[in-house]
Amino acid sequence: MKVLTRYFIFIFLINFSSCNQNDNEMEENIFSGFYNIESINAKTLVDLNGDSHKSYDLKNEINNYFNDNEYDLEIRPNYTNETEFKLISLYFPEPNLSFEYPSHPKGFVEYVKNGVGFQYEFTDNKFLIMEPDNEIVVIDKIELIENGKIKSTILKDYYDFEIQNWRKLEIEIIYSKMK
Repeated sequence: MKVLTRYFIFIFLINFSSCNQNDNEMEENIFSGFYNIESINAKTLVDLNGDSHKSYDLKNEINNYFNDNEYDLEIRPNYTNETEFKLISLYFPEPNLSFEYPSHPKGFVEYVKNGVGFQYEFTDNKFLIMEPDNEIVVIDKIELIENGKIKSTILKDYYDFEIQNWRKLEIEIIYSKMK
């Protein structure tokens, strides 16, 4: 009888531990994947395109950049790779500023996609970013919010045509998962 009892306890512990492991894998699969920017808003009114109109909404300020067919955030591991390495890759508009055009004496800006990757741990619907500062962007926070969306707050330098100088902006970004 003792052998049978120990056998059932052993089977129960194996099933219980595998359920917990599967729950963690399912939790990661919920947010792993590709996202695009739904909204991107600065905490400060800015003129990033030189049209003399200020806005908090950077989708209105950054011309010819946003494309719903390309992802702006990737969370690994995901279905495109076989590694268990936890990586968040953020892609965002990087300004290329030029003062060489006579038709734009106050400067001309074009935006290109730039990216940076960070290792992470996930707990309590928040991503703990390892080494969140670099010369391109500072990640203040990234968290999972309702409906499978992700909210991020970053600090990034952009050229503000109103003050005709670079300004560090605090920016809130909402990402929606791509289908």
